[in-house]
Amino acid sequence: MNNGNLAGMLNKEALVKYPGLFFNTLRMDEKYPNGESPDDFYKRVKRWFDDVICKYKHSNENILIVTHGGVINIICHVVKDIEWTNKNKLFKTSDVAIYKLNCEGKLEFEIENYNDFLRVDF
Repeated sequence: MNNGNLAGMLNKEALVKYPGLFFNTLRMDEKYPNGESPDDFYKRVKRWFDDVICKYKHSNENILIVTHGGVINIICHVVKDIEWTNKNKLFKTSDVAIYKLNCEGKLEFEIENYNDFLRVDF
C-alpha cells in the first residue's frame, strides 16, 4: 500500500501529524496524503494478479511470488471470490509463511497450506 506521507514515518510521529489516520479508518475511496486509497491498492494488486494468471495459466512452471501480508490478503479474497475491503481481515497472514495456490488446467485455485509456517533459525 502506498501510504504516501506516512511511508517510513515512525508510528509516534504519524500519530501526532495524522491523528486517527489508519488503514482501516480510511473510506475505500479516501487516499492517504500523497498516497493511494484502499480501492486503488486493491485494484493495483488485482490487476497485477490477473496479469500473472493470464500469463501463466497454461504453464506447468512453478512460480514464486514474494510479497507482504496486505497483498496476500487481497489475493486470498480474489481466489475465494470474497469482496475485499480495508475493514475486513478474513484471511490473517503472518510475517513468515508459505501460501500455495494450485491451478490444474483451468482457472480454479485452492489455498493448499494456508498459514503453514516456514521456520528459520539464525
